[in-house]
Amino acid sequence: MSKQTKLQSTKLSTVPAANASSASESPPTSEVPPPAMDTAALIHEVTQSLSSVIDEKLSKISETLERISSALEGQSRRIAETEQRVLDVEDTVAGLEARLAEAEGKIKAMNDSVDDMENRSRRENIRILNPEEGTEGRRPIRFFESWLPNILSLESTPGIKSCIKIDRAHRSLGPRGSRPRPIIIKLHNSRDKLRIMTAMRAKPNLEYEGKRFSISQDLSMVVRERRRAFNNVCRILIDKGIRFNMHFPATLIVHHDDAEHKFNTQGAAEAFLNTLE
Repeated sequence: MSKQTKLQSTKLSTVPAANASSASESPPTSEVPPPAMDTAALIHEVTQSLSSVIDEKLSKISETLERISSALEGQSRRIAETEQRVLDVEDTVAGLEARLAEAEGKIKAMNDSVDDMENRSRRENIRILNPEEGTEGRRPIRFFESWLPNILSLESTPGIKSCIKIDRAHRSLGPRGSRPRPIIIKLHNSRDKLRIMTAMRAKPNLEYEGKRFSISQDLSMVVRERRRAFNNVCRILIDKGIRFNMHFPATLIVHHDDAEHKFNTQGAAEAFLNTLE
């Protein structure tokens, strides 16, 4: 081989190697990065977007807080007004309570006074219970002026009937029913009432035309109700043979073991009876 041929083959072998080294040093065209973006502009754009979103949300929250604040202010104002009204009412009620207590005391005193006057107006009255309707006839005054001395055996001297003077005699008000209405008699003399009640205690079991009746004092409804509360106690005392009587207005007097016991309420009387058993 000649020198010229060797030089050509050497050139040919060195060219691809140089081309390969140049190819390895320069990257391919497809892997070249895109142009660099403006970082400051991107940050500014993101900041603007976030600011608009935050401002929108904060504005809604602010509006909600304003409405809540306004509502709370209104509630606070109304609560303050309500508290003031309550204080005013309490002050008024405090004054009214004292006035009410005073009025109740006066009303009770007036009721007691009226009841006392009513009972005083009945001091000469007696009440006859259980006679049949029409027993007295059309002239009740004349009938009872003779009937009472006869039925009670009232005599001032042996063989002479006592005379009783009556001012009024009538049935109690109210419609006729299954039970006869009580008869109320107004005596002219208070001494006659004492004689009648004394004779009544001496003859507790009175009968007329085969029917039992009783005579009692004519008292107001209030006093009668208070005395009626002792009915059960009185029955027990009668069964036990214990002597008792009722003092005005409604005080039960029990005589037991040479001692006198006074009771103003049913409970106290029943407690005393329990000690006797």
